[in-house]
Amino acid sequence: MPSSDNQEWVSSTCNYGDNFIASIERGNVHAVQFHPEKSGEVGLSILKKFLYPKSSSTKRLTKGNASQLAKRVIACLDVRANDLGDLVVTKGDQYDVRENTDENEVRNLGKPVELAGQYYKDGADEVSFLNITGFRDFPLGDLPMLQVGVIL
Repeated sequence: MPSSDNQEWVSSTCNYGDNFIASIERGNVHAVQFHPEKSGEVGLSILKKFLYPKSSSTKRLTKGNASQLAKRVIACLDVRANDLGDLVVTKGDQYDVRENTDENEVRNLGKPVELAGQYYKDGADEVSFLNITGFRDFPLGDLPMLQVGVIL
């Protein structure tokens, strides 16, 4: 938090619900934690203004509106091998992932990589995989899950 104790170091502040220090400066050192890859065009614009402060498009803002917390979509796909050994995305009902049919097969909602790609295209910020049967075997030897990690 900006205060009289750190005002000599504070180069910029942001408001994300509360005021916080966004960058610090001391002598010829300027430090900032910034992830333009997570901010799209806005982030790249901010980074450009940081790198080229004398640009005619750069103005120092005196006061702005407070930011709102961003909503994030994090998809978690429950995966496991079906009875044929294929890695599938499944969904259980009270931990029962088998279809209520004569075949009693593992409920198959699709291939993990394809579904993860679709979630990404649809705007998910993150996609995680939960191997719901990983406790049965040594997880590092789970070849289907390792292959998913390599593909992504």
